[in-house]
Amino acid sequence: MMLIDSSECGPACRFGDAHIYYMLAKLDKNRPISRSKLSEDIDVGEGSIRKMTLIMKEWGTITVGQTGIVISEKGCKLLQSIPMRIVDVNRSEYVIGAYQQGVLVRGVAQKITNGAHQRDRGIIMGANGASVFMISNSTLIMPKNWNMDVRDPKFAAELRSKGMEEGDVMIICGASDPSVAAISAIAISLDLL
Repeated sequence: MMLIDSSECGPACRFGDAHIYYMLAKLDKNRPISRSKLSEDIDVGEGSIRKMTLIMKEWGTITVGQTGIVISEKGCKLLQSIPMRIVDVNRSEYVIGAYQQGVLVRGVAQKITNGAHQRDRGIIMGANGASVFMISNSTLIMPKNWNMDVRDPKFAAELRSKGMEEGDVMIICGASDPSVAAISAIAISLDLL
């Protein structure tokens, strides 16, 4: 899934669709956030935040005021229309990295083969590692064939408690920085849509 046309960014673009999604998700808390706080949270420079803000303002997905940046109704609708959401998962035994971030992606389990492509995409984005979990035939598996309901029923129950259902995928990325873990997991998830 593509959110942004790279020609909108300029020749030295340091952000992409995952950053746009992450910014919308951060703003979805319904409170104004400053550019400097977004820059810190998303781990891109303030120049990139300015450019992202201009683009998203043109789209009508945010408003900018003296108190900061706020997601608009159109921005909320865009975020809700993308069949994925960021979820907190802190399980270092399944992914390398000091920080882990999960993203639940709806209905894409049929697109997963062995999880290697997703892991590689996460590493390209800066993660230390990435793991994929999916529900297929009512069983939570880690591709290709680890039955997590049998291997680690407590973890399987935790993932299900995050809202996983038949056909859903949970991407978990690990990194030395929480924003890198999140951006990596979001990038993998967007690739699946």
